[in-house]
Amino acid sequence: MMCNGIYGRLKPLAAMLMAMVVAILMQGCATDECLDNKNSLPLAGFYASGNPSQGVAVDSVTVSGLGAPGDSLVIDNGRNISETYLPFRIDEGESAFEIVYNFTAKDNGGVPLSDVISFEYDIDPYFVSSACGAIYEYKIKNISTTHTYIDSVSCPAGVIDNTPGQNIRIYFRVMSQEGGEE
Repeated sequence: MMCNGIYGRLKPLAAMLMAMVVAILMQGCATDECLDNKNSLPLAGFYASGNPSQGVAVDSVTVSGLGAPGDSLVIDNGRNISETYLPFRIDEGESAFEIVYNFTAKDNGGVPLSDVISFEYDIDPYFVSSACGAIYEYKIKNISTTHTYIDSVSCPAGVIDNTPGQNIRIYFRVMSQEGGEE
């Protein structure tokens, strides 16, 4: 009878100990691979066309997607902007964005000047892992732009994936301190 009393008390303790061991082992199987960036969100940096390593900041700009469903406003009259995300469409192989230079309105009859950048790309789903699933890669086929203030646009790697950092470079014509274009 004495044995039944001791074993009866040990069963709940053994079950609790076993649950703790299982919880510790399950935690050991978790990985950090999905804590990294899981989105292929293009990040465009602004640079001077005459000095491609020189970043520039643009004041009083509005950036919006063209032809995108829903809200396509990316930046609304932003100040001192040196980079912006440009979310690509995953339902089509092209996206276009307008950069409106609000500071030009007073010198242009109240209508601000703007540039439009268009991207054509192939959309390829890329399997990362069973824990993370898939991401999209955008393989750039063509980039075109108007040339109000933009000189050119490039995607140095030719592909946009979930690698952190700028993957699009927008080169602006800028004026030097002496008044000439750089």
